[in-house]
Amino acid sequence: MNNTEKNKDVVISTRVRFARNIKGLPFPHKLTGQEEIYSVLMKTVNDCCNELFKGKFYKTGEMDKVFEQSLVEKHLISSELVDKPYGGVFIGDDETISIMVNEEDHIREQCIMPGFDLDNAYGKLLRLDKLLASKADIAYDRFFGYLTACPTNLGAAMRLSVMVSLPALTIGRKMSGLVASLQKIGFTTRGAYGEGTESEGFEYQISNQAAVGKSEETIKELFRKAVAQIVELERREREKLKKELGLDLKDKIMRSYGILTNCCKISSSEFMNLLGYVRLGVALGYIDKDIDRIDNLAVLSQPAMMCILTKKVLTAEERDRARAALVGKTI
Repeated sequence: MNNTEKNKDVVISTRVRFARNIKGLPFPHKLTGQEEIYSVLMKTVNDCCNELFKGKFYKTGEMDKVFEQSLVEKHLISSELVDKPYGGVFIGDDETISIMVNEEDHIREQCIMPGFDLDNAYGKLLRLDKLLASKADIAYDRFFGYLTACPTNLGAAMRLSVMVSLPALTIGRKMSGLVASLQKIGFTTRGAYGEGTESEGFEYQISNQAAVGKSEETIKELFRKAVAQIVELERREREKLKKELGLDLKDKIMRSYGILTNCCKISSSEFMNLLGYVRLGVALGYIDKDIDRIDNLAVLSQPAMMCILTKKVLTAEERDRARAALVGKTI
């Protein structure tokens, strides 16, 4: 079993992100009315992406709003990019690659892989980064490293993150201690949709912070060790919960499964919280389901995705009914 598969009970996905800017060009928040510059930048990104990957380039303001929101739900674009007047994004057909243009930086390259797959995510992105560097004059300083709009991204300008499922640490009230410990070694913990968001379904996004003065390899190794420790802590806490809560824990898990498979309507928030227990049940062997199927369902059940699946704009009430129907036939 490879590293990706053996850690899927805890690690949902891995993301590698590079921030890059063009030498001599003001950062995006300072650019106004220079459409020709945006056009050249977007063409360069699109040409490089198409040389390596199959996909499509979308401009903000030209995308359907429901589709645009579905990209946010799938973490392929940030909510900050949505309102940018001259923004754009290249999305790979397999949705592992997404390259944002004129978000906080001129270019935000990211690769998202299922499970804990740091090396493959980094490798795919590095190929694109080298090609972009051969086609564009990337802003780089020998002392500061890559120059970025936010000083915390200086240096390697590389952000590594994992989406993790930590039900046992959450139920056992150990998350505050974990967050504090991670912060001391240079890692931050957020909700599933980044800074300012709450955790739903026991899902958290954990990423490195400042990268100044550290090489990419050093950052990767520190991150790899941190993730391994998180996985070990969560698994240990799961065994502890099984012993302490016993039948009560299993009852909570099976009741959650029963509600999801029999409900007539369900909100996104309630769904995610119940699914978190079901995912724990799968990991503990109480429920015989494919964990990838569970994780995919978490994405498909989001508001904009529900509209895309049903091919119409739904009210909140209609989404709740459609979500229940989707879960009933999928889970």
